Amino acid sequence: MNKLKINFLFISTVITLLTSANTTGAVEIFLRDPDHRGVIEFTPFQIYPENRVGNGIYLEKKLLDSHPQRVILNIVNIKDTDNHVYLYRGLNGVLGLDIVKNDTGEDVRFWQVDPEFYQYSNRTSGTRRVFRIFEDKIIPLLPNLRTGTGVAASQTHAVFYHISNSKNVTSVNQNGQETASRVYTFRLHVIKRDLEGAVSLYDLPIQDANYLLKLVWENEYSVSYKLSNGKKHIIDLRKYAPSLF
Repeated sequence: MNKLKINFLFISTVITLLTSANTTGAVEIFLRDPDHRGVIEFTPFQIYPENRVGNGIYLEKKLLDSHPQRVILNIVNIKDTDNHVYLYRGLNGVLGLDIVKNDTGEDVRFWQVDPEFYQYSNRTSGTRRVFRIFEDKIIPLLPNLRTGTGVAASQTHAVFYHISNSKNVTSVNQNGQETASRVYTFRLHVIKRDLEGAVSLYDLPIQDANYLLKLVWENEYSVSYKLSNGKKHIIDLRKYAPSLF
């Protein structure tokens, strides 16, 4: 009896998706089997049909995104936003991430840094986040941070930063005049590719007047950065995250 109810609910859901006047694209009906269960719920979204090339993401019976050369696998919310990131598999079997943007007109960007790492930026709200593909999953890296960015990747590791603090500083120039500027404090986070988590370097505060920090790998365990005054610093990450090297 329960199985009959489940089948009835599935058929009703599919019919609703296919006949709704709000659906913005035609969807082909596919037969189900153990690898193709039909409608997959990722509340409030649905993916239909499961594990099929050209499947789509739906919200309130409206098709949000679909691609003829992709199998959409999963979708997650970008914390504290109305935007979402989804995981897909291409025809070549390679996994990738893409974004479903809200329609509020915000200046939102999403781009690939590395086959495994992606960055999100909302210039309207100032929110920046980092995403990773790990073991066939979407991993939002330190999702509670609002300023995560600056991913630099090597063959074995990756590093990024967030702005942990900022403050106005007053100084006196050579003419005896007071000048005000804003100083930003950065915190680095290091990832080893074969591990899921990130190690945050609390004992390495970096400060600069520029709110952007460019990180560059010098070798397999060191990264460098330049301050706005042109001075270059090289960090041996083994000193701050020995468990990752």
